[in-house]
Amino acid sequence: MKKNILLRLSVACLLCLAMLPVQAQETYGRSDAPLVAGVLDMQIRTSNPDEMAYVIKQVLVKQYIEDNKLQATDAELAEFLQRKQLLMENNRIKLDSRRNEVRQTLAETSLTAPARAQLEKEGDALDEMDKAMRQAESRAGTTESAAAETFVAQSFIEQWKVNRALYRQYGGRVIFQQGGAEPLDAWQQFLRDAQKAGHFKILQQEMEPALWSYYTTDSMHSFYPDGAASKEQAINTPWWMLDEPVD
Repeated sequence: MKKNILLRLSVACLLCLAMLPVQAQETYGRSDAPLVAGVLDMQIRTSNPDEMAYVIKQVLVKQYIEDNKLQATDAELAEFLQRKQLLMENNRIKLDSRRNEVRQTLAETSLTAPARAQLEKEGDALDEMDKAMRQAESRAGTTESAAAETFVAQSFIEQWKVNRALYRQYGGRVIFQQGGAEPLDAWQQFLRDAQKAGHFKILQQEMEPALWSYYTTDSMHSFYPDGAASKEQAINTPWWMLDEPVD
């Protein structure tokens, strides 16, 4: 199903904010928390295995971006922000059109009670989306908003460039994700290689499954068909540059 641009951006923003402590410290976590892993030159202290897995991946990705010169360029940032604005404007048009359609249909007296209840529920959801979009529009143009937008743009661009690079390096299956197509098998092999090379070590073995379960549990994911043109398109073209997002 189609992924909403606002959902993609909000998810990316939360992920970016979560990365800040990883980038700023050589030791992640509280000093009194157990030492559970090491990644590159960083110690990880936490009792949460999912947090440990997240930090390992973020530190490795940061280094991978630097090693392979995958940083977002000024031209890419400008292109993303321009495209995002167009997508937002299109979403606004579609939202307003659907809200009007729902209002007009609700004005009809021939609706059955279940149909009316369903439309009223949809109308309430559309009103909430409209409220959120208006709040976002009111903040647009401020210095803080511009900085946040650039930060989110950088996150999406670099995420896509990493996914594309890993797929080209390892190949394998590709899954649908909020932030665009993700080369699941390539990510797993990247992490396996990093572990074999000694780039990270998990000291508490009972916490290790948290790192691998995402990549080894097929039931969690929806896969692009092997050999499908949409798979290659999704990997090689960022979702914000597609005429219709691939979902």
